[in-house]
Amino acid sequence: MENEKEGTNRDDKSYFAVGRHKRRKNMLRIGIPIVGALMVLGVVLGIQASEQGTIGTKMVMHIHPQISVSVNGQPFIIPENVGIDNALWKDHSLDKYGMQGMSPLHTHDNSGTIHVESMVDRDYTLAEFVNVWGGLDTGSGKILKVTVNGQPISDWKSHILKDKEKISFEISQQ
Repeated sequence: MENEKEGTNRDDKSYFAVGRHKRRKNMLRIGIPIVGALMVLGVVLGIQASEQGTIGTKMVMHIHPQISVSVNGQPFIIPENVGIDNALWKDHSLDKYGMQGMSPLHTHDNSGTIHVESMVDRDYTLAEFVNVWGGLDTGSGKILKVTVNGQPISDWKSHILKDKEKISFEISQQ
């Protein structure tokens, strides 16, 4: 009698009660595996994010040096998405310091702005940016003049990038 008061009678064999019972059974049969799959997916994504260092990490360094390049007196455009687009991302040795999906040394456009966006506070060099890009030929047979804020530097490879500095590469044939 108590079940009748609540409006649910387990012995009810009416047409509507049978349909309700089947729907509940089907929801359990479908719902439990879906919930289980979502839980497994959440665990897998959490483990991957943890391994990649994306949980609890934040950008602690954000500077913007500016670079211009000329080859044989002609402007040479530094492409957008260096260190983001796989075709313009040759050296991955710094990836662990960058935000997910990009090198800590990258460009967003072709203005010559180098974005140094890092999850660690460390020095980054001009050579490291050139290596990430892999698109600047400074090899043998080239005369290279590099200036920073108008002042010549001799060891450009170990030059530490600084915010708002102006770097100029002039490359010519011997």
